[in-house]
Amino acid sequence: MKKCIQLMLVTVLFFSSFLIYAPNKMVAQVQDDLTGHSLEAEMREAVNRGILKGYGPGRFGPDDRVNRAQFATFVARALSLPNGVSNFEDVPQSHPLAQGIGRTAASGIVAGYPNGSFYPERNITREQMAAMISRALEYEGMSLTPAALTFTDVEQIHPNFREAVANNTYLGIIHGIPTSNQRLRFGPKDDATRAHAAAFIVRMLQVLESGDSLNDLYKTGTIVNGQVRLDTQAYLTYQQAANTGKDLIYQGQNLMKMKNGLVVANPPAGQEIVRIMNAAKTSQLTYVVKGTELQYINADENWVHVRYADGEGYIRQSEAWLLPTELQKGRAQYTVTNGVLHYRGFDHLKGEYEWARPYSDAPSFMQNGQVYYSLNGYDFFNVSGQKVGTAYQYFNFLPLRTKTNYTAEDLNRYIASVNQTINGKNVATDSPLLNLGHVFIEAQEKYGINALYLFGKAIHESSYGLSVIAEQRKNLFGYGAYDSDPLGNAKPFNSFEESIHHVANSMNNRYLTPGGDQYRGAVLGLKGHGMNVNYASDPLWGQKIASHMYRADNFLGKKDYGYYTIAKTTTAGLYVRSDASTSSAAQFQFPKAGHYVAYVPGRNQAGATWYQIFSDHKDHQYGYVHGSYLEPINIMKR
Repeated sequence: MKKCIQLMLVTVLFFSSFLIYAPNKMVAQVQDDLTGHSLEAEMREAVNRGILKGYGPGRFGPDDRVNRAQFATFVARALSLPNGVSNFEDVPQSHPLAQGIGRTAASGIVAGYPNGSFYPERNITREQMAAMISRALEYEGMSLTPAALTFTDVEQIHPNFREAVANNTYLGIIHGIPTSNQRLRFGPKDDATRAHAAAFIVRMLQVLESGDSLNDLYKTGTIVNGQVRLDTQAYLTYQQAANTGKDLIYQGQNLMKMKNGLVVANPPAGQEIVRIMNAAKTSQLTYVVKGTELQYINADENWVHVRYADGEGYIRQSEAWLLPTELQKGRAQYTVTNGVLHYRGFDHLKGEYEWARPYSDAPSFMQNGQVYYSLNGYDFFNVSGQKVGTAYQYFNFLPLRTKTNYTAEDLNRYIASVNQTINGKNVATDSPLLNLGHVFIEAQEKYGINALYLFGKAIHESSYGLSVIAEQRKNLFGYGAYDSDPLGNAKPFNSFEESIHHVANSMNNRYLTPGGDQYRGAVLGLKGHGMNVNYASDPLWGQKIASHMYRADNFLGKKDYGYYTIAKTTTAGLYVRSDASTSSAAQFQFPKAGHYVAYVPGRNQAGATWYQIFSDHKDHQYGYVHGSYLEPINIMKR
């Protein structure tokens, strides 16, 4: 019997050890009264720092009221204040929190009432708490700046405490309490809770540790003698800052609004392009590569309104680098040398000018040695901002359904003339393009695409056929070479000939024919019209190919430049018909004004009602357009 009792006791003790251990293990898993609280993070940090203590396992009382003595003690603990005593009549040394009150009083952080009392048991209000925090920051040597207050109950804040609330708001210590109409109130007379106290004190410590505001507040400013001068007043919202009417608005170090200047496309790290959106911000108009120079129109808190080439749209503030006119180190420009117009880009990210690229014969309104600016490449302004004239680079706006006047031998002869070394090889002797002239002419006849364009495109995309992608993939156009892994993504071809035919076929079906998924007009164009809209992120892609076409044509005798008359459509919904009559079947319809057409030489008389043009449609070589809706463009020429 005795053995049986002993066995039972051992069994009870054995299982008792589990019953005692299990609840202790479960304590960490049971939710305490901080879990899910709006200020849970601040409360837990205050507890972990030893500023606040709980009432027992799982009980911290985040919504319990805090009296003045308790808050003074919390601050004393948070700042590890030195010992001190107070002279308040109602705080005897026997008071349980006399030490904390004495430490904060001796440090000048707490003050009593005019009658010499502290009223330690009174609940502390939010505005009183703000005043103590502000004095604590001053005690720690923090320079204080007031923010403009926009709380719905700002008038209820006692005048003696208003600056303290503004100081705390500037630093991000005070956030405010959301209201039903999506605004914020402060609740200055509300009794503070333990959670409020924890939030104020923890944020105060974060400010002291970082040495700066927890907010990215807005500041306004102006530019004087090439220097930015920021105003001392800070604002909680963008709209508050905008209401001042000042030229500049900064949020932290980021300029968000300016009077005038340039915008540089500046996507986040790891990204290469910036999307330009429509006014509703619902669809993409086009996209540009990092570093692209755009013209500033206006801005709000989230978006920057920009002009790009021949269009305008919106880019995100997070992807925009604003450069006021007075602070620019340079900008893209056009210069004239010996009658030739050169384009010279400026890399704003590096702060340096690029190589000056021959672009076209300079128009008659330009002078040698002068600098001109143009966002779209045809409207030109002098350094004073005055417009000096309008002229189009012929190849940039030449409809690509036209034909070149050059032969295969001519194209080969041009390559043989290029005295340039690329990747250790000489273009004139080592370029694969040296003997491919006949393939470009074949593609012109088969797909109805100008051979000089295909030739210039291959030169540009493959560095005369000497790029790594061209050599290893037989790919003359960088086809499929996406930014993430250009060489790995580039489509391989069995031969250069196959590469030319593949790309010509793609251009024919997708980019140059109405109804093609990327058709925006059958010209190289710009970012607002033509192939450049969707084919390349580089807004100068079309101009660069046009530049190669110009140089080849210049060497070969100028048989192409200006050969066709180019006109621009002046109305939306214009039909291109199969014959010179409104009763004739329509081949297609231009969706909007501003499309470019080329007249067929020798088929149009002066004053003709209808003009025969090269049709954009792949199934038709020619078409007819009524002359009332066409306006010939002025091309660049000496």
